[in-house]
Amino acid sequence: MSRLRKAWEARPKWADRGSYSVVYAETSSKARYQMFLDLDDTPMTQISVRRAKHLDVALPDEHRLVSELSPEQRSMVSHAYGCDRQGNGYRDHYCIHPGCLDMLHLAWEFGLFKGPCGEKAYGETPGWSGAFFYLTELGKLVAASMLPTYVR
Repeated sequence: MSRLRKAWEARPKWADRGSYSVVYAETSSKARYQMFLDLDDTPMTQISVRRAKHLDVALPDEHRLVSELSPEQRSMVSHAYGCDRQGNGYRDHYCIHPGCLDMLHLAWEFGLFKGPCGEKAYGETPGWSGAFFYLTELGKLVAASMLPTYVR
């Protein structure tokens, strides 16, 4: 089973029919309100909204490993996937000190990351003391299962 992120086509009534914004919201009223917030001087009564099922996004249910992660570890996985900004997984890495116990736990015990990677990943690099950890396929699946259904 999966979660559904409903899509809506929203536009001011004075705009061309072909020009619309895609808004993700639970209801048409919430989609209209989001569009209202994005437009400066357009009253809500002048915003047209219609369902766009073909643009819906199916999100996976929460992965069983999520319950075993601490809030800090969940935050690290989400940040690596890009969940913290747009909610749609636009990234796959995390940069941190190579000896971070939470990250090593996520990488070596859970298999959610591979690493540390990078120039002198296990030591000091002039001007930089971090290493990159990259999400594995399992890590991406777990991260996607933590995506919020709706982002605003």
